[in-house]
Amino acid sequence: MSKYTSAAKIFQWAAVGAAFALSGAAQAVNTLTNEYTVTTSVSAAGVNTWTFDYSVLNNNQGIGGQTGLDGFTIFVPVTASLVSASYPAPYNGAPGFWSASSSAQLDLAGNGTQNLVAPAGYAAYTWWGSNTQSVYTPGSTANFSITLSNVAVGNNTVGLTTYFGFGAATAESASNQYGNYSTFTGNFASPVAAVPEPGTYAMLLAGLGLLGFVARSRKSGAA
Repeated sequence: MSKYTSAAKIFQWAAVGAAFALSGAAQAVNTLTNEYTVTTSVSAAGVNTWTFDYSVLNNNQGIGGQTGLDGFTIFVPVTASLVSASYPAPYNGAPGFWSASSSAQLDLAGNGTQNLVAPAGYAAYTWWGSNTQSVYTPGSTANFSITLSNVAVGNNTVGLTTYFGFGAATAESASNQYGNYSTFTGNFASPVAAVPEPGTYAMLLAGLGLLGFVARSRKSGAA
């Protein structure tokens, strides 16, 4: 192992430690006009590998019966690798269940209606409640977790989708054969663009060393 590779790994792990110190603590955020309270936490799971945990409290979204939180979306860099993900249990029991899918956009109506479009370089990773028995009603909390490699920690848009059954649709709703839906968005701790490879750190350190040598040479010449 070259000294540059060793230095690169030290620099890389230092960056991991610094990011963990900044983002490892849980942060309760409620910027969704009281629809939902989202508590996020991030923990290091290896080099450029992070576990993102989300706890979603449904404050008031639902109109009675089995209506409420029915979808949770985060944007994931397309260069990321999925290590693992966990799903909430169905709130009202069988036959409900949760699943996940990844696509260019969250399309609730299933007819091209773009309710939440992933920016360039990202995909919309969405956990779905399947069957009305899955839905988390007002006052309940759903937990989501995902571990990804080749990512860094940052903030980007998270979407929370409410199922309103076949109640009156609004201008913000998307309707399909299953009922009416609305998605609320906010910025929370999320995976962001892929981080440089170790070789990039080595080049960076070598470049910094060269700049330091040139600076010292100029200083000696001036003396």
